[in-house]
Amino acid sequence: MERLETVIGFLEAIFPSSLAFPSDPTGLQIKGQDQVEKILVALELNPRVFRQAITENYDFLYLHHPPIWEPITSLSIDDPWLSMLGELYHQKVSILAHHTNLDSAKNGLAEQWIKILSLEGKIQPLEPHSLRQFKVVTFVPPSHRDKVLEACFSSGGGKIGNYEECSFLLSGKGTFRPQEGAHPFLGKVGEREEAEEIRIEVNVEESFLPQVVENIFSSHPYEQPVVDVYPLFSSGDTGLGRMVTLSSPVSQEELEKRISLAFPLVAHYPDIDFPIHYRKIALCPGSGKSLLERVIKEKPQAFLSGDLSHHDIARLNLWGITYYSIPHEEGERKALKEIYKYLKEEVAKQGLKVELNFETEEKRNE
Repeated sequence: MERLETVIGFLEAIFPSSLAFPSDPTGLQIKGQDQVEKILVALELNPRVFRQAITENYDFLYLHHPPIWEPITSLSIDDPWLSMLGELYHQKVSILAHHTNLDSAKNGLAEQWIKILSLEGKIQPLEPHSLRQFKVVTFVPPSHRDKVLEACFSSGGGKIGNYEECSFLLSGKGTFRPQEGAHPFLGKVGEREEAEEIRIEVNVEESFLPQVVENIFSSHPYEQPVVDVYPLFSSGDTGLGRMVTLSSPVSQEELEKRISLAFPLVAHYPDIDFPIHYRKIALCPGSGKSLLERVIKEKPQAFLSGDLSHHDIARLNLWGITYYSIPHEEGERKALKEIYKYLKEEVAKQGLKVELNFETEEKRNE
């Protein structure tokens, strides 16, 4: 069993809400009990997921589609949707929704499709997300270097790409003269002190910045620590959709074989001659409509996504792009199941004492 804030912090560290669209209702939508023992991962709240959560005594739902999208202006016991939310609230079941941040993040839905389809090559977001980053700098006596570093790292500082606990350390000397009323860690009131100090620099994402700064102040020995915060330019590897420039071309036949093993195969080919070998493939789980112009600009040979209209598909075909239509729900659920497996590994790696399960999938009549 883990504290609620520990579980939320774990999921936010992997799929930060800072990657979500500003209008996206991402985050904790129902706050339940303070202790979490069982987590159910599901695409969305529906009667099947609701029954599973209640009958199997889950105390935390991790969803991709936010159940509360618009502000609730009225309540009615006749509304089945509100009845489900009300029962979950009264049963103290927490709901955390990660929507567009799950689409945009590393190891998110789009990158799970790449894994499912065994695509290898250079991977870039179709619509990059500029994650705001900051450089945090402080100065500490050598005796407290490790304590302050740990305070930074434990609150999310020092992460650069696939590396953690990154910092820069520089030895030097600092001077200060304590005034009347001061209680200096080093030196005496009224006398200028020259002290050996270490300059610590760490990169911090915006969502972690307040906690990192707070932790520096609480772990620092000085009465008045100096903490400098500098904004950084950042254009990383997160964002909507993915463009894969393949290391080796893949034939149309081979790609369609891989697609058919995971999803229903529905292809829309250009009327003009199109390549039988693909070098660039664009993809976006769920709806790819918002990325249409970006896809046309990048000129891949194939685009895998869902929810495009007849006219959208015709435009892609006119530009010589083959469109593979992947059902919105089925495509996202398949990717989310891979995320569930990834999260299960991370839970074990971090030693979290929670049970993690995936929604019971609906049985379909063949």
